[in-house]
Amino acid sequence: MRWHNLYRRWVLQRHFRFAKEHLGDYFFDALTAYALGLGKLGLAEAKEAAWALSELRKDPIPGFSGQLEDIFFTIDYNLRERYGHEIAGALRRGLSRNDLDLTVFRAYACERLLRVLTALSDLRRELLALGQTHRQTLLTAYTHHRPAQPTTLGHYLTGVENLLSRDYQRLRSAFQTTDKCPLGASTLAGSPYPVDRKALAQWLGFGGTLEHTYDAIAAGDWALETAYALAGMATSLSRLVADLLFWAEQGGFLVAEKISQGSSIMPQKVNPVVLEHVRGFLAELMGGPTTLGHLNYSTPFGDVNDHGPGVLEPLHDVFYAAEGAVALLRVALQESRFVPEVLAQGLSDRSVLASELVDVLVSGKHLSLAEAYPKVQSMLRELSSKGRTVAELGLDDLQSHLGFGDPELLQALEPERFLARRKVLGGAAPEAQAIYLDYALNRLKLERLELKEFKSRRRKALRTLAQDPLSLLNETGKPAQPSAAKAVR
Repeated sequence: MRWHNLYRRWVLQRHFRFAKEHLGDYFFDALTAYALGLGKLGLAEAKEAAWALSELRKDPIPGFSGQLEDIFFTIDYNLRERYGHEIAGALRRGLSRNDLDLTVFRAYACERLLRVLTALSDLRRELLALGQTHRQTLLTAYTHHRPAQPTTLGHYLTGVENLLSRDYQRLRSAFQTTDKCPLGASTLAGSPYPVDRKALAQWLGFGGTLEHTYDAIAAGDWALETAYALAGMATSLSRLVADLLFWAEQGGFLVAEKISQGSSIMPQKVNPVVLEHVRGFLAELMGGPTTLGHLNYSTPFGDVNDHGPGVLEPLHDVFYAAEGAVALLRVALQESRFVPEVLAQGLSDRSVLASELVDVLVSGKHLSLAEAYPKVQSMLRELSSKGRTVAELGLDDLQSHLGFGDPELLQALEPERFLARRKVLGGAAPEAQAIYLDYALNRLKLERLELKEFKSRRRKALRTLAQDPLSLLNETGKPAQPSAAKAVR
């Protein structure tokens, strides 16, 4: 067939190039599994087709010639040319590009999701390691862009990790949605040959079978769920990046020179640009749901290019951005350095301990809350008007403003004492932080074991499918070669 030059340029060539670069092995995997499924039924030449595919995949896929529209027809053509029409034709029985393509797309997305999950797991491990290191590193915590209360850098970093643990679960859920095999659904009603769809899924390393054949070829939610999960992760990571940039601006987070850049005109500059690049990647992820949503919106429930091949390049882009953002952020944390004295600067005037002073007044039964809060607030305003800080308070000041000169009230203005009282589950006290770290590290360990199992299952299945497919039918060796007459027919 001769296609219009513009159609070849903007559609066929573009899709072919992407598939050749990223999807070739997945096409061979799916085709081989389907051939085995037919072979299990005893259909003639099907086992030979499975073996032939394992041989054909050893050679590179030819480039786009303009004569064959996609990777499938290219494989089909080369199969016919090398092994004959009967073997190539055996593979085509009951097979549609609808279920074939969606099987390939989902397999590709599963691999990329596993890479993102691994990168995010590595980042979380780094945050927990830093959280352990900085359990006692004082930090001024902010609310509404103003200094609020003391905490520690470790408490902050493990809090971020806890947030990312939920992003991990959302990505894991997207993986499990995607990790279901459509093969055997054929065009939409199911293959006319009773192939064992559960066996097909197992041979391809999927976690399960997509239960309904119409849904198998029409669904686009798997890609949309992935995009939303990645955007959620981007939102969480952007908040960490915002704080790191804030601390970098103050000198509290010194980004390593090997991931910084200088200025073309200002020799003193060492710019923390790695964080800006991370932020740029995260912005790309925020656009994913919009693109994937539009590709699914108002399309008929069936096989269409919008939520079929149309999602591949947008998905590839967000996967790339996700891996880049997470990897760069992890390296930024590994290679850079926090400066404790700068991070704690906001604690020096002790104003952030005003709430603790109120609490000690109440818990010590000096005043009621209704009395303590306005008295402390009034004292702070008067100190400010005189250019003084809470750190300069003495017992006489407390007696004058609050009516009590108890030394315990001055102790309430020490950050370490503030933290020591926060022993609740997940709190900032050293003991509470230690308990959380044990919990978080164990959670991460279990998740990484599961992730290893996901990878191992796919790797083992696909290795067998590529190298020794007939062993899946409890057969060894190669089948009889097709005759020369068959090969040229």
